Amino acid sequence: MQRNVNVWLLSSSSVQLGTLWIMKTSILPMLNSMPYKAYVDACQRIDMHVFHPIAFWNGLATTGLSAAQAIRSDDPVAKALYAAGALGMGVVAVASEGVNRPIWRQIERWSPQQSSDGWRAKRRRWHLAHQTRTLGAAVAAGAFVAAALR
Repeated sequence: MQRNVNVWLLSSSSVQLGTLWIMKTSILPMLNSMPYKAYVDACQRIDMHVFHPIAFWNGLATTGLSAAQAIRSDDPVAKALYAAGALGMGVVAVASEGVNRPIWRQIERWSPQQSSDGWRAKRRRWHLAHQTRTLGAAVAAGAFVAAALR
């Protein structure tokens, strides 16, 4: 059972990290280099209605499962590693649902022809939240690797 849980934790956190890393290193730099009209046009063509719920629910499920592992573990180091992984994936879920998703829903309603108030600030806030959730996924994946090796 322990091995199956570790495989699931490693898989879910690593897939999440990979997806967020791709966005961080390629998609976001491209989007952030665009002027307002091109930025809004590009963003409105990206369907995030699938990704955001996955980021949220995968983050929550992984948080819960790793917290349960932390409680069940007899090894104090493994306990701390599972707890760190739970915290990291909790950050993914909270940043995704609490910051990124609401801002993205606003961008979906912006007019490419008329600049939205504060669009640069929102873009920076979205980017910072994305950096935060990417770091959370990296912490989680690293913690789960270390816990699985114990």
